Amino acid sequence: MSEGYSIQKLLRQIGIRGYMPQLAGALNRMLAAKSDLEYRQAKKELTRAMTDYDAVNVMEYDEYPKGSVFGTPLFMPVLLESFDTGIEDLLLEDAIVEISRTKNVVMTAVQGRDYTVKEYINAGDFSLKISGTLAGNGYSYPKEAMRKLHRYLAFNGSLKVVHELLNDLGIYEIVITDYALPKSPFINIQPYQISAVSEEPAELILE
Repeated sequence: MSEGYSIQKLLRQIGIRGYMPQLAGALNRMLAAKSDLEYRQAKKELTRAMTDYDAVNVMEYDEYPKGSVFGTPLFMPVLLESFDTGIEDLLLEDAIVEISRTKNVVMTAVQGRDYTVKEYINAGDFSLKISGTLAGNGYSYPKEAMRKLHRYLAFNGSLKVVHELLNDLGIYEIVITDYALPKSPFINIQPYQISAVSEEPAELILE
């Protein structure tokens, strides 16, 4: 008796996981887009699904609740610039950015007390998560875009960042701490996930 195979089952057989019908639909709409607006909307839908934000409320910057910068992923372009003039700027057009921050507090246990003594040290660094997808032209792998991204991922030092919300928070430099390039069921799409922390720009004092 012959065994039936679905697209998802065939993809699992060859080691590609995470395929969902809406991904193929978003990719087809992206490739068939007749305007920049149609392309960007389809790319955002595909980016959300491929970066595990499909069931999360991702907002545009003009919809963002201005009272809080934490807890809500935000769609907004991220421009990375290197202090090395040999590396060209990198624009991540449809990046999803999450921001968090943990205060540095020393907690000391004291004999005879049920609670620790808290000593505030400082506000700590901002932690950033930047997720998105690189898309190739047509049906080819985005090799050139991946080459540019990898130069930044491999850079050992601070990077300048241009991003309206981050800059409003006083974040102009970041350091990448780790990153991942997950598998993609499509040859022309490469997801990326970047973790970074804020860096305080060095100040030069002339005497």
